[in-house]
Amino acid sequence: DPIDGTKAFTHGVPLYSNLLAIEDADGIEIGVINIPALGETVYAGRGLGCFCNGEPCSVNDREGIADAYLTSSGLSPWSDGALVRAKAAGLNLRTWGDGYGYVLVATGRVEAMFDPKAELYDLAPMPIILSEAGGRFTDLAGNVDPGGGSGLATNGRIHDELLAILRD
Repeated sequence: DPIDGTKAFTHGVPLYSNLLAIEDADGIEIGVINIPALGETVYAGRGLGCFCNGEPCSVNDREGIADAYLTSSGLSPWSDGALVRAKAAGLNLRTWGDGYGYVLVATGRVEAMFDPKAELYDLAPMPIILSEAGGRFTDLAGNVDPGGGSGLATNGRIHDELLAILRD
């Protein structure tokens, strides 16, 4: 996706990103998220680890969702039930979305990022980046599929609990 966060970009909000994924016969091999305005680039290669600006990075090790940070590209696509359950679980909800939200998870600054509606080009680099950072990425059905229409990236420890909250 040449400009992920197009609406942010066109409104002058600097949290847009450039996304790149390279696929081989075994799936996504390389993933890149570049946040030009922040000077941050997160990238990963299968079996090579995950890096932010040349330094190894990883998800955090927070257990449990109470007080965890969940970022999202926006709250309007959420179902009412998912939003109520997320708030009741004690999650801190923020709309630091699009590629930036995935950077925050991969570098351990937040626990999760949720895209309730997304396209393959919005999510293609995420499975390899999250896997190499020690986290987990799935769609809402629980499949590692960036083309599944939704995306949930977590530190891995809270993934199943979050899936149960976000599904309807």
